[in-house]
Amino acid sequence: MVVLMAKNRIYPEKREAFLVLAKKLVEESRKEAGCLQYDLVADTNQENVYYFLEKYQDDAALQAHQTSSHFQSIVPQFADLRPKPSEVTKCELID
Repeated sequence: MVVLMAKNRIYPEKREAFLVLAKKLVEESRKEAGCLQYDLVADTNQENVYYFLEKYQDDAALQAHQTSSHFQSIVPQFADLRPKPSEVTKCELID
């Protein structure tokens, strides 16, 4: 099982635009075979910081997500909404 946490710092004035795109990404990603969890959460200690919490069956499912049409079309649109790219941490679930 593969777990990702993707941290996104968003420009305050771009928050609503980010949320529209992010919710669409969540909706489409949850439909993918091999995607076990895909959530967007807000940091309660830092304004305008959001995390995508993702869990995949295996690396093949993660690769399928990253090459999906919705990922390829939505994620590049985040570039103008944040000062730097997502900080992605790949984890392995420990039983």
